[in-house]
Amino acid sequence: MTTLLKIQNLKKQFGGLTAVNDVSFSVAEGETVALLGPNGSGKTTVINMISGAFAPTSGRIVLAGENIAGLAPNRIAHKGIARTFQLVRILPSLSVAENVMAALAFRPNHLWGTEARDRAEHLLLEVGLGGRGHEHANDLTYIDQKRMELARALAAEPRLLLLDEWLSGLNPTELGVGIDLITSLGQRGMTILLVEHIMEAVRALCSRAVVMNVGTKIADGPTADVLADPAVIVAYLGDGHA
Repeated sequence: MTTLLKIQNLKKQFGGLTAVNDVSFSVAEGETVALLGPNGSGKTTVINMISGAFAPTSGRIVLAGENIAGLAPNRIAHKGIARTFQLVRILPSLSVAENVMAALAFRPNHLWGTEARDRAEHLLLEVGLGGRGHEHANDLTYIDQKRMELARALAAEPRLLLLDEWLSGLNPTELGVGIDLITSLGQRGMTILLVEHIMEAVRALCSRAVVMNVGTKIADGPTADVLADPAVIVAYLGDGHA
């Protein structure tokens, strides 16, 4: 398999705090990989560095052979990386379709006008919001705002999709729908790196998992093996469960 993303000796310091310390891993084309760890382990900081929200203190982030570490978020987006956020970020004064059209307007091969609206409606259909482009984004339920945010990420036609706890806050029925949706993206060949706490989803979606604890990588391998690793169990549950 061809490597799409390679993280090499990545470090991020905030003053005297080292949030990410010498982390390395890779993601192959078409792979869906989980980035796991307890709260405060540095997962989202890694996602923020990959997407350009934070510049690394040191280390390399290589996308398709090009080091993108430290580039501005808009430049990284144009290289082919899109993301969702732990807390859904919408443009509340716009319609659902307009939220997606905004992404279409700012991608490298931008779309405008009728072509953009048609593409937005197609993407909304893909994520389960078909026919609802006219609604106000602020009126959507939480799960539907998440769907819209995913449609906006997909509008960028990313080579790499970063999902930061996209499935959190969903009820069991919504969770099943969300898992099916991400599965369909993987089946289309999309490369996905996801941060997730719901182990049911991790087992269903990810053939491989990388686990962090206190800023360092402690495991990397097939998901079932990683979740059974005593060091991972201790990280999540404490010494009494090892």
